[in-house]
Amino acid sequence: MRHVLLLLLFSIVLTGCDDYTGQKSYDEALRCIKEGDAPQALAYFREAADNARDDSLLAAIYSDMGQLLFDEGLQEQALAAWLKAYDSNRTLHDTLGMAACLFDVANVYRTREDDDSCLYYFNEAQHLASIKGDTMLMADIQSQKAGYYLWHHDYEKAKQLLLPLLQDAGCSSYGGIRFMAADLYRQTGPADSATYYCSLLLQEEETGLRQMAHKWLAEQLLKEGRASEAYSHLEKYELLTDSIMQETDTESLHRVNALYDYTNREQENRRLEQRIIIVASVTILLVLLMIILLLYSSRRRMEYRMKLQRLEHLLEDYRSHSDISSERQNQILEESPICQHISRLLSDSRQPSMSDEDWHILEDTIGKAQPRFLKQLREFYRFSPHEMHVCLLLRLGISPAAIAQLTAHSKQSISSVRSRLFEKVFGKKGSPSQWDEFIVSL
Repeated sequence: MRHVLLLLLFSIVLTGCDDYTGQKSYDEALRCIKEGDAPQALAYFREAADNARDDSLLAAIYSDMGQLLFDEGLQEQALAAWLKAYDSNRTLHDTLGMAACLFDVANVYRTREDDDSCLYYFNEAQHLASIKGDTMLMADIQSQKAGYYLWHHDYEKAKQLLLPLLQDAGCSSYGGIRFMAADLYRQTGPADSATYYCSLLLQEEETGLRQMAHKWLAEQLLKEGRASEAYSHLEKYELLTDSIMQETDTESLHRVNALYDYTNREQENRRLEQRIIIVASVTILLVLLMIILLLYSSRRRMEYRMKLQRLEHLLEDYRSHSDISSERQNQILEESPICQHISRLLSDSRQPSMSDEDWHILEDTIGKAQPRFLKQLREFYRFSPHEMHVCLLLRLGISPAAIAQLTAHSKQSISSVRSRLFEKVFGKKGSPSQWDEFIVSL
């Protein structure tokens, strides 16, 4: 009996020592988190979990450990840690602790886009929170579910979950709920409600919330024709975007530094070096790609502006020519054999189309009668053979229906070609008749 008591006492002492060591390692892990040393914090968490015996301490260790792993992008490890925290809370019959763990698990599945598991754990967490009457946790879960439905464009369910939260004075002040409300009303209306919640987001400290608020307000103002106000929001959106990109780059490198094997830190450190090189290379490539895209976009805008200016100068130059010269050129064309041949084709009841030889003769005839027309037309855009045929016939004053016959296309196809050419040359949408007027004015 004495030996049994001694063994029991010795076991209690050892358990107390283990819990003391576990608590000390846990405190060190929390300190490392505050200092931003995620790899060292994970090592201390592992040490604390290996030594702790008390379920309350284990629940706290695995809960915080799961959050750190999740923040570092290690979803699988975070999921395993939160499930262990759930088991410890279940042993303690801590219903709220179990609900919080299931809530975290649901967010992991949401990140992994596992919709069925995500909704299941959200509902289980909400059920446990309702049993204890924890309105704050219930509101958090409800807001996350609303975000889930909003992401999947199920706006009706999202609205049903969000409206009670918006009516709750405590919940409605949360930036995340205001963000979802702004997005919901932006998608479904009314616009005034979207604008209201976007304006509230501008007061938030979180950069991402203010960034999206400026973007959405700019879009709404552009729809209302208030370009100058929209431009102001766009400038602020770009500044915040640059700031977020810098923060994201820092966080990405920080995540890479946290990926290591708990059981063999030296080996994982070597792997980390390789990962850092890969991330740095990818980052450099992405930056170079962004610079190339920006330069290309800037060049394209400049080319459009120069093309429009050249078109305007050319049109002014053409309009300055005498009407007599234009009438004489038209007369030469009308008397040409190819034009007479086209007239015969149009009067033929069989409605034949033009042959390849006919097109070559027509282009050659117009090139001799109106060389400036063809020369300048080719400078505007690289036309396909069919597009050039349409332009040549328009220059002769042929109607769209007749062009459809001569080119063996439908009238709708000819209209589509004319609209497309106007947009490609001028950089904006236009009607078929606007392209016709342009061709005639050359």
